[in-house]
Amino acid sequence: MYREQGSDGACARAATIYDDRQFETIYRKEAPKLLSFLRRRIWLEEDRDDLVQEAFTRLAASRSTAASSNPGAYLQGILRHLLADRVRMWVKTQSFDPLVYAEDQHVAGPDAVAELNEMQERYRLAINGLPPRTKEVYLLHRADELGYRQIAEQLDISIRTVEWHVAEAIARIGKSIGKTHG
Repeated sequence: MYREQGSDGACARAATIYDDRQFETIYRKEAPKLLSFLRRRIWLEEDRDDLVQEAFTRLAASRSTAASSNPGAYLQGILRHLLADRVRMWVKTQSFDPLVYAEDQHVAGPDAVAELNEMQERYRLAINGLPPRTKEVYLLHRADELGYRQIAEQLDISIRTVEWHVAEAIARIGKSIGKTHG
């Protein structure tokens, strides 16, 4: 059976919307599929379990006819949204801005200026080394401060494609800077 989430038993309470037997049947059928889907995307088993529990909590709390008519597809949609949220959070934590870095390191004096200039040059070279489309999306987001939806509309691509390009740019920039530094 599904495990209770947190001290308040949110999953157990939410399951009362469904007949207990029906909810357990859905859980036994769909949870392994969701975990298999996540196994290729998330390393930590505990994180996979947490996402599956969150998806089931949302399914049980849903009043949508789609949730009751096709719970498997509904759960897949919930899981994809949870993963997209996780990627967005990761991208925010992986952002690299040399000026913020310099402030965080309390850089001051002529050596600090030289270090900052060197870091800015590595950052510029890393951006210039990006594939053209990834570079374009990244600069629209970072330099022009456009939102993902605006970029998607401007370039006639999906928001998920924009998210992928930004995440790819950040990963490549981080690797590039890491290789040339230290």
